[in-house]
Order: sequence, then structure tokens, then C-alpha cells
Amino acid sequence: MASTNYIDSDINPQASETSYLLNDNDNIQTSWLGRLRKPHLLWMIPFSVTLSIIMTSIEAPIVQFILELACKEFKEQNKGLSNDDDCNLPEIQILASNYVMWYTTLSHIAVTLSIGYLSTLSDYLGRKFIFRLSTFGIILSIVNMLIVAHYWRIVGIKMLYVGSIIQGLLGGVIAINTACHAYISDCTNSENRSVAFGWMHASAYCGMAIGPTIGGLIVKATGSILSIFYIALCSLITFLFVVSFILPESVPSDIRERNYLTSSTSFKHLFSPLIILTGSPIEIGDGDRDRNRLWRGRNTLYILAVIYFIYKISQAAQNEIINLYTKYKFGWTSLENGYFLSLQAFTRFLALAAFLPLLHLIRSRYQSSYARSLDIWTMRGGLTMEIIGFTLFAIAAKPFWFYFACVINSLATITTPAVRSLFTTYVLPTQAGQILGAISVLESVASILSPLWMNKLYNQGVIIGMEEIVFWANAILFIVSLVLEHINIIKKYLLIIT
Repeated sequence: MASTNYIDSDINPQASETSYLLNDNDNIQTSWLGRLRKPHLLWMIPFSVTLSIIMTSIEAPIVQFILELACKEFKEQNKGLSNDDDCNLPEIQILASNYVMWYTTLSHIAVTLSIGYLSTLSDYLGRKFIFRLSTFGIILSIVNMLIVAHYWRIVGIKMLYVGSIIQGLLGGVIAINTACHAYISDCTNSENRSVAFGWMHASAYCGMAIGPTIGGLIVKATGSILSIFYIALCSLITFLFVVSFILPESVPSDIRERNYLTSSTSFKHLFSPLIILTGSPIEIGDGDRDRNRLWRGRNTLYILAVIYFIYKISQAAQNEIINLYTKYKFGWTSLENGYFLSLQAFTRFLALAAFLPLLHLIRSRYQSSYARSLDIWTMRGGLTMEIIGFTLFAIAAKPFWFYFACVINSLATITTPAVRSLFTTYVLPTQAGQILGAISVLESVASILSPLWMNKLYNQGVIIGMEEIVFWANAILFIVSLVLEHINIIKKYLLIIT
């Protein structure tokens, strides 16, 4: 969902690539109410916090809800089972894992198919249109979940997939998050944009640190897992009202009319951004040094793409597996899982809010070549923490050690910005947008494949009595990533790229 920083003399004769969409005329005799009604970064701060609280409050309950439904279905088919402990049977764990797997996978597939078209729509129908549409899709998904909860014997548990697909086709949280970035881009210039994105991410993580615990407390207080879905439904309806009638639009109507574009959702179009990873390097400059830089950078991109793909393929289904595993291993409820997810989000917030600004300070004081090596060491540190974290998940015999593993594993979130920065280092400045598009494709494919392999492996682990095997497998994947990083072209040719 690209920012609309237009260079059109008919719209704004003085516009440039670093200017932003909105005219900054609100400093002249503008009332406080007038300023409030103008699009601004500050609109996205409470926006991100609120949505993060709502969505993360139902994250763990959804898995618990599917597990309960799977347990009820299994008991219906096996009349001899009656007590609550029977829900921890391996057969029920496998059944619930399969439901969770397809619920997540179908949603990611639907988002992958729709996100490109929705991105285009936001440019000529406005950011608010995406906010409304995607929020409405989430509301429909929760309504569908409540219908299944009350009438699962009639409609079947697989009816949950319908809500998952609808939410994905209408964009879901991914489209809303992308529209938030576009909204901020419309309101800020290029010099302040990264700082603005940082504020939005920080506010989102604050909400993610609060939401899971709130959800767990509500479920515990009411004694019903459905209560959190009803509260989330009411909250989302209120959220939709605010978005529709209070939030100001960031794309003026005259610019939206000029920005009418066509979009393709064909298979070829979906994967076209990956061309930058396979195309021939562009020769610039007048010497072998520049050509060597590009050729070696191209080879490095292959390795970075594999590392980033491995990183993302272990992330998308991680929390769903952890929710199932901790219920099976420690008997956790939505409350304990809420504590876990809150700790995870809070640790990631500290890693991004404290560590990354420190990196930015270091980069501003040292040469750019050192800054690049700093990205490499940051990536290495993140991959190492992933290995340690997943190993601790696998060997944790008590909940305390599982929480400790969560902290180590969550600190590894510093890997993502480091890898993204390295991606842009090994392409031309004019190719930054293309390489970031390729990264988005890798993320989409990894999000689809992640629940497929992780849930299947978890199922096999439950069958053989080694359910922690999924954590060992992830640790091995990151060992492979670390080995690839050490043998890649970054290490051998770092001094050439200066």
C-alpha cells in the first residue's frame, strides 16, 4: 500500500520526492479543533494501540476455543470419554492442531491473493476505505466463530474456515497495518518518516503487551471463553464507527480521482517482485570495483533471501504451536498463554525501542562500512538467540524456564530490521522499493507454509511422545541459517563494499 508522494504540477507545483501528501497550512490561524480534524501521525498512535489490544486479546482464546471444539467433537464420536482431562489426549491434540493449521493457512493464502489489489484500492478510494473494509472482515470472522460455537453440530467445525477466508480476502490485520504505514507516509516527509514508523510500531507492541493478559483475565473472570469474543466484537464495532465517522482521510479527493489504477492478481503478478533476486546486475560507474560490488551483492541476495525465508517460516505459526504445546505440557489456560504473549510483545518492544535506537546512534558516529558490519553482527546475534530460545523451549521442564526461553527468543526480533537493512545495502538505491517488494513476497509464502510444516511436525511429535520436536527442528533451521551466513559472500567481500 504505497505512499502517495505525488510529483504532479497540476496538484502541487512544488512537490518533490521528499515532500508529503498534505499541505502544511495548519500552522496559520488554525484552531485546535481544526488541527484535530486534520490527518496526523498522532491519529495512528491510539489507532495502533487499540487495534493491537483487541486482536491480541483473542489470539490465545482462538486456539483454546478450537481445542475445546475439537475435544467436543472427539467426545461425540467416542462416547466413553467424559472428564475434562480427556481433552489432553494425543488424538485431540492432533485434531485441534489440524484445525488450527488450516484456519491459519487459508487466511494467509487469502491475504496473499488480495493484498495487492487492496493496496491499489487504498490509493484511489482512500486509506479509510481499507480500514473499514478490513475491520468489517474481522467482525464477520468473529460472528462466524460465534455461530460455530453455538451450532457446531449443525454447521460443522470446518465452518471456521469460511470466516478465516473472508477475513483474509478483505485484508485483515495485515491490510490495516499496511494502510497505517501509508497513512503515516501521507502525513510525514521522508526525513521524519522512519521515526514516525518507529512510534507506530512501538504503540502496536504496547497494545500487544496488554491485550493477551486482558483476554486471559476476562476468560478467567467470566468462566467462558466466548465472553472475550463478544467483548472483542463490540469493541471492533465501536472501532469501525470511529474509523468511519471520526478519523480524517489522509488522501484528498482530488488526488484520489487522479490516482485510479488497475491491478492484476494473477499468479505471475504475485511473484514478479522476486525478479530482482534473479536478474543480471546493472553495471554502473566506470571500473571493475562497481561491477564486483554488484555481482557479489547479487550472490549475497540469494543467501539473505534464504536466511530471511527460514526466519519467517518459523515465525508465522509459532504462537499457535506454543498455545497447543503449553496446554498439553503444562495445562495452561488462556490466562497463562496471555501472560506469555504479553511477555513476548513487551520484550520485543524493548528490543526495538531500546536496542535499535542505540544502533542508529552508533551508525551516526562511525563510518558507513562499520554500520554495515554492525547489521551483520546484529543478524548473527539474532539468529544465535533464536537457536538458544528454541532449544530452551524444547528442554523446558517447568513453566518458569518456558517464560525465560520466551525472553531470549523474543530478543531475536532484532534480526528483522538488520536483514532488511542488509537487503537494501546490496542493491542500487533505485532498487530499494523492488527489493522490499521481494521481501514481502517471501513473507507471504513463508506465512502460508509455516503452519503446514510446523503443525504437521507437531502432530507427529505428539504421536511418538516427543511433542517438543518442533522446537528442535526450528533450532536446527536457525543453525543452518547461521552456517549460511558465515559462508556467504557478505563475509568474504565486506571490505569491497564501501
